[in-house]
Amino acid sequence: MEQKSYVAAIVVLIVFSGALFALYIQLQGSCIELNGKYNILRNAYSDLQSDYSDLNDAYDELQLDYTLLSTQYDSLQEDYDELWSEYLDLDFEYTLALENYEDLMNEYDSLWEDYEIETTLRMGSSLAQYYDALRTQYGPQRWWTRTQDMQFAANLALHSLGLIQWTSLENSFYSYVEQHSYDMAEEIMDAVINLIQVNTDHSTTERIRRILDFISRNIHYEYDFDNVYLAPPETLSFKSGDCDDFSILAAALFEAVGIDSAIGVFSYQPSGGETQYHCMVLVHLNDLGQDESGEDYDYWYYSSLTSMGLRSGRWIIIEPQYTIEDQGLDWVGQWELLAAAPIDC
Repeated sequence: MEQKSYVAAIVVLIVFSGALFALYIQLQGSCIELNGKYNILRNAYSDLQSDYSDLNDAYDELQLDYTLLSTQYDSLQEDYDELWSEYLDLDFEYTLALENYEDLMNEYDSLWEDYEIETTLRMGSSLAQYYDALRTQYGPQRWWTRTQDMQFAANLALHSLGLIQWTSLENSFYSYVEQHSYDMAEEIMDAVINLIQVNTDHSTTERIRRILDFISRNIHYEYDFDNVYLAPPETLSFKSGDCDDFSILAAALFEAVGIDSAIGVFSYQPSGGETQYHCMVLVHLNDLGQDESGEDYDYWYYSSLTSMGLRSGRWIIIEPQYTIEDQGLDWVGQWELLAAAPIDC
């Protein structure tokens, strides 16, 4: 009995041992599998740790680069701020210099214009002596009528346009100078026309405006000591004259650019005062045209002056000491025409 129990125990023990061995084998396989995974993970960890170390080294290197670049950036920013400040200063100085340059150029242009005018208007001594001799031999006399005075003034204008007027004196002048006085005068007038930059291509209004502007800028009024009539080259050379000198010059310039003109003497009787006399120009036009805004220029006129030897039609009064904008002033209209002479080329 005891022997059977012993055998049974051995059998049970063998079975249990087999089961344990099978479990051991199973666990051993799992252990081997886990150990393999562990090795894989350990290798992966080693790789990751190596990568981390590389990345950390790279990070440290980048951090150094960043620190260096940041320092350089700060330095460059300071340089930029300094340069920007210098640029603003230079830009301001440039703007001032440009303004000064423009002012200097304007001053230069003005001086050059003055120089051109001065050289263009200069009259030689020969022509000056001719006009002195002319006035002595043929100039206005006390017994002359106002019409004769105006005709002498008109002849002075015609002479400056290259037309011979006093043949005997002209021949004598040519024998000494070997030039005609009227050619010398016309040369000055042609140069002035070029200086004014006016020609027959411009409208009548523009021609009148430019001529009056030129006279206004360059000729100033002076009383005559001996009340002589100056020829246009004299008035231009002196850059001054009285009302008759202004009128002779303006009428000649108008005629030179194709505007039919005449010289007139006017009177005005102020209340309780002495009669005053004044010379102005007459132009043979229907109107003075319009300004840049399309407004008609005002003016004073005569519907007909055939009784004074002028062509039929409207004659507009031009005060040569005023610009075209002021021709309609009441001051111009207060004068009464006494005599006139046309500039008949």
